[in-house]
Amino acid sequence: MNAKLKLLKQLMQKTIDDIDAGNTTDDDESINAAIDVLSTLNNGIPRYSKRYLCDKVLHCSESCFNTYLSMGLIPDGYKEIGFKELRWSIKDMDKALEYRRKH
Repeated sequence: MNAKLKLLKQLMQKTIDDIDAGNTTDDDESINAAIDVLSTLNNGIPRYSKRYLCDKVLHCSESCFNTYLSMGLIPDGYKEIGFKELRWSIKDMDKALEYRRKH
């Protein structure tokens, strides 16, 4: 087994042991963040269409999205089997979201 996978397994086992022993915080924000990380680990990084990202994340038009692409605020999209259009992760929108907050 890869050394990084062994480390990951040990960390996850310690977390499980701490949960079982009641040695964890009940902070919903921390628990939700852990669920998100573990879901990503198990299912891969979810990717979304341009339309979804425009409507639900950036709250902008597709032409604005294309402008952010040309400015380098959004990286090139990913091709996925079964989809004709490119796809992006929510994390790919970080620079564009920061730019929108500042302007």
